[in-house]
Amino acid sequence: MRLWNRLLLRVRGGSELADEIRLHREMLEEEFVREGMSRKEAAHAAARQFGNAGAAADWSRDEWSFPRFDALWRDLVFALRLMWRQPLVTAAAVLTVAFGVGANTAMLSVLETVLLNPLGMGNTGGVMVARVHIDKLRMKHSTDSAVEFAEIHTMTDAFASAAAVEGRAWTYQTGGEVTRLLGRAVTPEFFEVFGVSPALGRFLNSDDRESVVLSYEMWQAQFGGSRDVLGRTLMLDDTPQRIVGVAPRNFRFPPDAAAWSPLILSAQRMSPTQRGNNMNLMVFARLRPGVTPTQASGRVSRYVDGLFSAPGGGDLKNIGYGIDLDPFSIYLAGEMRQPLWMLSIAALVVLLTACANVAGLLLTRSASRRKEIAIRLAMGATKGQIVRQLLLESTLLGGLGGLAGVGLAKIAIEFVKQMALPGRQVLAMVSLDAKMLLYGLAIALASGMLFGLAPAVQLLRDSQTSALARSRRRWFQDIFVSAEVAGAFALVVVTGLLLRSLWNVEQVQLGFQPHHVATAYFTKPKNDPTFEQRLQAALAGAPGVESAALAYPVPFTTGGLTSGFGIRNRQRLPGEPEWHGEAYFVSPGYLQTLRIPLLRGRNLVDSDDAGAPTVCLIDRNLADRFFANQDPIGQQIAMYKGWAQIVGVVSNVRADGLEEETRPVVYYSLAQIPYFAQSAAIVRSAVPVGNLLRDVIHRTNPAVPVFDAATMDERIGGFLGIRRVLAGLLLAFGGIALLLAAIGIYGVIAQVVSEQTREVGVRMALGARAGQILALFMRQGLYAGGIGLIAGLVATLLVQRWVSTLLYQVRALDAATLSVATAGIVAVLLAAVWLPARRASKIDPQNALRHE
Repeated sequence: MRLWNRLLLRVRGGSELADEIRLHREMLEEEFVREGMSRKEAAHAAARQFGNAGAAADWSRDEWSFPRFDALWRDLVFALRLMWRQPLVTAAAVLTVAFGVGANTAMLSVLETVLLNPLGMGNTGGVMVARVHIDKLRMKHSTDSAVEFAEIHTMTDAFASAAAVEGRAWTYQTGGEVTRLLGRAVTPEFFEVFGVSPALGRFLNSDDRESVVLSYEMWQAQFGGSRDVLGRTLMLDDTPQRIVGVAPRNFRFPPDAAAWSPLILSAQRMSPTQRGNNMNLMVFARLRPGVTPTQASGRVSRYVDGLFSAPGGGDLKNIGYGIDLDPFSIYLAGEMRQPLWMLSIAALVVLLTACANVAGLLLTRSASRRKEIAIRLAMGATKGQIVRQLLLESTLLGGLGGLAGVGLAKIAIEFVKQMALPGRQVLAMVSLDAKMLLYGLAIALASGMLFGLAPAVQLLRDSQTSALARSRRRWFQDIFVSAEVAGAFALVVVTGLLLRSLWNVEQVQLGFQPHHVATAYFTKPKNDPTFEQRLQAALAGAPGVESAALAYPVPFTTGGLTSGFGIRNRQRLPGEPEWHGEAYFVSPGYLQTLRIPLLRGRNLVDSDDAGAPTVCLIDRNLADRFFANQDPIGQQIAMYKGWAQIVGVVSNVRADGLEEETRPVVYYSLAQIPYFAQSAAIVRSAVPVGNLLRDVIHRTNPAVPVFDAATMDERIGGFLGIRRVLAGLLLAFGGIALLLAAIGIYGVIAQVVSEQTREVGVRMALGARAGQILALFMRQGLYAGGIGLIAGLVATLLVQRWVSTLLYQVRALDAATLSVATAGIVAVLLAAVWLPARRASKIDPQNALRHE
């Protein structure tokens, strides 16, 4: 009831309270009149007994309302008026905070989806991923064979469950259009490993053969979320698949999977003799309760050591065979993991720089408020009330900056989603949800309190107008400026190293000419044996096409298909690793279309068809390594389909990366190796071809799905995407940090000039020259900047080992980069200090002596 009365009184106006006080005085006056006093005497007596009306009103408000809330409201209104009167300062502070909050919120959103809570599934902490490495073949994080899955599956002392996953791509017809549906074939334990329950129906079991589980998105898109979908059939590759269940909404792995079908692994495929064959499985395992990732890795390592000591295990040891066990989050992040952490640290540096800059800005503004604070203290305000007022002002700035920052974060996330990155399917799931919005606003408010604390304390000291207080304020400002310069220097150096690395990578010779080349994959029709011949003829005759070819795979998609090979009449030396290389399957126009030089022998020709003896081309890498002292033409090599005669040697081509040396490559005639369900069309044209590939393929056979259409430049750009995005974002972060540092040091020197105007006038009146005044303030400004440069150099030394893993042909302590970065930052600092220092040197002594 008391709370209700307080709320009710707040609604009542001040006039009602005045009427109530007047009524009480009149009642008291009437009582005195009844006791025999005159009206005048009664009025005086009532006034004396009632007391001061204003005090009574204040007491009533304090008793019946919320005095603390009222005081906070008055402080808020005052802060808003102050911000309105100083729009430039307000805008600068809000935008500065917005950059820091936006960068951090966007980066945490990405980290949340990729590393901290992968894909938002929430139950992946105990999921491990097993992958193979073979050091001598430069294979790392390779997919597994069924042998590795069988071995992991038997380690029940370390793993509660294990599952194997194999890629699937089905031809699927919907709405009268044939499309390509991506999915996975999985063993029955797959969903158990990830600890999820079906949204509808059930998951796969060991008895399922032609069954399928739908993703939640496909259930909604194709069946409208109908619950009678169970038991219906999907025609996948013209084979009916019975729908037995639907995955839950939050299960989105793999990100491109629309459905899951049973994976049937034969006993022969899982036989130990098949190790290294059909390495196209991903193996996932859930740790047993109480087993740590380190213990599980040790268990797998001991098993591999046992393989080495078994008969025939020496060959495995010689080639550097091993099984790596990584947490699911590390597997999902892949190459993005280290760049993401680096960008997150850079975003944190920007936020701290923003806080330091706003704190310096508020400290600079504090000189104009010393009299205000002194008057407040003299009139009875407590230091706590002053600090509350000042912190409320800074928190309000932080809150406004946070609102702007989450808007910037939304824009930044959409920008990152459009980047050509290897993990773009994962990044496409990043969103600015309610949790991230709260995070952004929370760090904005915390930042407001952080950068408002030092100015609040210093203003209380400055209110005493002591020289010591002003020197302390400058000391605070110097610390902020030094920190800003240090952060900017470290970011600029790292950015410079990454830009040099990116330049070096982009200068790598590919061995072919990617410009003006368009590509598109398609699924081969099963009942159209002449389709590829007709398609190649149609592509070659299309308007604007200079040359055309078919191939599988296309460079800079997945790389060539890796396999061991043999050479007729040649045996491996004792202890020599297995001969291993890559294979591409191409039509005769492939070399001409990509402009790969033929070094020796002949090219593939149309007569190298399915009925002709198997032939192949090899690259110079294979020729130099295995045929150094003889002519490789006419030699025979066995990688696919038995022995193939070498008819030509071509130059080396980088087709699956830019930074590592190429493996030996064999080019087979596509017509002679018809093993693969998909292929790709490649055309060279000096004019943009747009949808030409898709149109020509559909005209040749309307039932053929076309997918993954891209120019060769776009495919290469995808491999450079991480480097380009990392360098670009760090360049932006470093530029923002450097700009804030320049603004900060400019503000400090401008404030010093303002405070010392009278002193400058005295010096100049006594004979000081303009150059001496200029040098005086330049030294003061560069002192803080110099300390920041030293601190930034130390920070760069501390992170150089971590950064070195992202560099290509550049040392982490590259002298040229350090020199250029130092010179650039010194130039910016000189410009920031010179402007206010020059203004000080132009002061008129007479005006300065009259300055207050």
